[in-house]
Amino acid sequence: MLNFKLIEKKDINYFKQFYDYSEAFGCDINLLNAYLWRNEFNIKFAVYDDTLIKAYFNNEKKVWGYCMPTGKNVKQALEQILIDAQQRGQKPQIVMMTNAQRAMLESTFPFKFEFVRSPENQDYIYNTKDLVMLAGKKFHAKRNHISKFYKTYTNTRFETIDNSNEQDVLQVVKDWCSENGYNPKGYEELAVIEEALEMREDFGMSGAVLYVEDKPVAMTLGSEISDKVYDINFEKALRQYDGVYAVINNEFAKMLTSYEYINREEDMGIEGLRKSKLSYNPVMILDRFNATLK
Repeated sequence: MLNFKLIEKKDINYFKQFYDYSEAFGCDINLLNAYLWRNEFNIKFAVYDDTLIKAYFNNEKKVWGYCMPTGKNVKQALEQILIDAQQRGQKPQIVMMTNAQRAMLESTFPFKFEFVRSPENQDYIYNTKDLVMLAGKKFHAKRNHISKFYKTYTNTRFETIDNSNEQDVLQVVKDWCSENGYNPKGYEELAVIEEALEMREDFGMSGAVLYVEDKPVAMTLGSEISDKVYDINFEKALRQYDGVYAVINNEFAKMLTSYEYINREEDMGIEGLRKSKLSYNPVMILDRFNATLK
């Protein structure tokens, strides 16, 4: 079997050599994401013949999804995936592929896989300038939300995340949990965000906190996918402050003008989240597909 292991902090920069970032848009190749969520989704990696293979495990032995290999020898790595799955006594499934990856798999193994679109895993990509300017009729509602917020809450401030306000970031998440009926002590994303803050300077993450009357009411935290695409890894806000999501989105976008695009990741199949992401008028929705051996 392939020698899969959980990604370690030291692997993040090492694994980057296997990816072509020149046309990269998807959050799936953000290795910082894979590291931060390694335990929640049991994400493991194997290197085979200068090729990187990522997989999601159900347990120590069973894989619920292999990802498309990337590196110098994709064909041989795919053949190894088929062997690995057989040795584990299961049918291989290649998951979260882009259209280009789907075409590559089909050309490598013609008619051997069945493909199903996976809309809950598609990425929503936005033009940074659109999220900054909010120009035109299509952003009329967003401009109104922001205007209403600042008219309602006159004592506000927006701070970039640094050592002095990291606890305020976590407080937003805890208050968000209370607002949405979650126990903060058992909420996995809170622990993930806490670890992300600890790694913020080492891996160039940036973010911001929005305050109303000195109370932190929204946070956002992200990292770079490539020179032209920025990934919003986390965003939480308290809905009791009407318009707060539109404000934190717009203010943080103003900090990201060196990037052409902003990836706001997937909707996880949640209808309300899907509507919210569509309301910001993505310039691209990066489709995802799963493939199962026939």
